[in-house]
Amino acid sequence: MGAGIAEDDGPSYFEKRHPRLHCTLMMVLVVVGFLPLMHTLWNSIYGYQEQPEFWVKVPGVEGLERGPGAAAAPVFNVTLRVNNKATNRPFCAGRVSAAVAYAGVQLARAELPNGFCVPGLAVSSVPMSATSDGLGIPSELYERMASQRRRHARVSLEVQVRLDDCGLCGPPPVMLWCTAVLHGRPKGPFLCTFAYMLKDGEPLPQTDFVYSS
Repeated sequence: MGAGIAEDDGPSYFEKRHPRLHCTLMMVLVVVGFLPLMHTLWNSIYGYQEQPEFWVKVPGVEGLERGPGAAAAPVFNVTLRVNNKATNRPFCAGRVSAAVAYAGVQLARAELPNGFCVPGLAVSSVPMSATSDGLGIPSELYERMASQRRRHARVSLEVQVRLDDCGLCGPPPVMLWCTAVLHGRPKGPFLCTFAYMLKDGEPLPQTDFVYSS
């Protein structure tokens, strides 16, 4: 019985005629094949460089009495929530301050001189206690808030949170413009607006979050 004809394992006609082009195509295929692995490895080391999400709630309030005959100053228990799940890198702020206002009038302030740090791939709460030096709240604001509650209207608070020494977002301070619902619906939470601040306290037109290297 005759021997079978062996298959030709030598270079193809295309390889013979276009050796450089064939080599280039092979390199491209190898790179494309490794792209998913490289992407996974990069994200495992550096994480996604996306802006965290911020929102606030005011779960507790004390001292909402008519001034100046009130017995105590108003106290707002503010909770800042930071959603840092989009990156493996921690989000930290060296100093934090917050101001709570109603109808455009500031009622209380809070300070966190030691700041906070949220690890990557996590959601964390940052509690703050905001209060004022005065007793109670102005009579006009007290009547306005009481009227909204009687009408079952929503009572919204404006909460401004300033982040200084933010390690990943660069040297300019960051301001978060937030809304918290004290009474009524929808309760939220509502995402805060993010803005960089100039030296004179004005927000920068650019509001996209940029990680520092």
